[in-house]
Amino acid sequence: MEKKFGKELLILSAFLMIASLLVFSGCGGKDVNLKGALITVSSWWQTYDTESYEARSESEGRELEWKIKAEKDHGFKLVVEQVSDWDNYLPIIVNNIMSGNKKYSYYQVSSEMALVLYKQGLLYPVSDSKVVNLKNQEIIPFEKWSYNALVDEYMTFNGKTYGWSYGLPNNGWGQAMLFFNPKFLADAGIDVEYLYNLQRDNQWTWEAFLDVCRKLTRDLNNDGITDIYAIHIDDAREFLSGLIFGNGGDFITLDASGKAQNAANSPNVIEAINFFNQLINEGLVQTSQYYDWGSNWTAFVDQRVAMTFDPEWRKGQMNENFDAGYVLPPRGPRSSTIRLGVMDGCNVIPAFFSPEEVDIILKGAEIWNAPVDADWLQGHYWASRNIRDVTETTAMSRDARYLVPRYDVTIPGYPFGDFVAEIRGEGLGVAVPSRVLESFMPSFMAAIDDFNR
Repeated sequence: MEKKFGKELLILSAFLMIASLLVFSGCGGKDVNLKGALITVSSWWQTYDTESYEARSESEGRELEWKIKAEKDHGFKLVVEQVSDWDNYLPIIVNNIMSGNKKYSYYQVSSEMALVLYKQGLLYPVSDSKVVNLKNQEIIPFEKWSYNALVDEYMTFNGKTYGWSYGLPNNGWGQAMLFFNPKFLADAGIDVEYLYNLQRDNQWTWEAFLDVCRKLTRDLNNDGITDIYAIHIDDAREFLSGLIFGNGGDFITLDASGKAQNAANSPNVIEAINFFNQLINEGLVQTSQYYDWGSNWTAFVDQRVAMTFDPEWRKGQMNENFDAGYVLPPRGPRSSTIRLGVMDGCNVIPAFFSPEEVDIILKGAEIWNAPVDADWLQGHYWASRNIRDVTETTAMSRDARYLVPRYDVTIPGYPFGDFVAEIRGEGLGVAVPSRVLESFMPSFMAAIDDFNR
């Protein structure tokens, strides 16, 4: 009996080993020959070629070395080309795909662009390929990133996934950050660590933010004219979205069936707009007569204001001689914790590629984009001046406990920018939230209804 059992156990073990190999082969284990392949990536914001790229930091240097080695070892080449600016990018993508132009293997796109392309039937269902595991959540240095679960969620339809991205959720550097000038804090008697400490201790509230703004707004020569404002407000998109989501608000929610629902007229949103008005009416905000995109950041870098709400990617534009820090937007009274509304862009492959070509694209891209270190924070130190910007602010901004999906940016035509402009048009500091919301409700609902069809 013992010998028979031992023989059966051996056969069973062999069977299980074969089965596990088959399962592995179906979940990212399939071999792909990359020799001679050229993978060209389309982008609206970056270029990258291992033959010409100059690393800006030690961590980027290690990444460059890995990419060079990966291309050499596997015999392929991957380059990223900036095809156009933001405004012209989507029409170019549509034209390329509709005409069958195979120059670009995959496209880096925003979430809205991705959904437009999907609805037009222009995207390949990348989950059909089994050479990579789009559900992988483990970071393996020199092998593969985890795949972004947020992207996987919003780009999956009827069981098939049409886009992907690498790394943790909120890895696009696009959400609102509050940048501050430590010198102005010190001049106003505020310890440079104060904002970080408030954030760490969950005490970074609107009340604390208001107190900081009042101290930072200063008349230096007592002539009755404000010389330094707490913050500049021209493009208010990051400012208002930071306050709204930080107060537990949303523009769009999804029901259990995945249908979009309007949430813009909630008390959370109205309260955030009223707080925005309060900051202006107290004289804490520098305003300009005419809208000028980018003037918030210009005023901050020129040191006319102490703080600015701007996208995270602005940290990569800080002058080497300009010492600035950043924290997350403060939380409002309707939220028990800091809360960020985020949505990542993704990568998409045109529908006309063959399964074999898609396998090469996905496998080559995964190898080329593999991290050189499990510590993903390494990619942020070069753009920061204080270690707490990275170890605390950036770390929190990728922590699921503080993140909520920002569905409004995935709905083509949702007029968030126009809505913010109308608040300005009504008059800075005097716009009545309920009135502006009511006037925009038909536009909101038109976009939502179109999305739900």
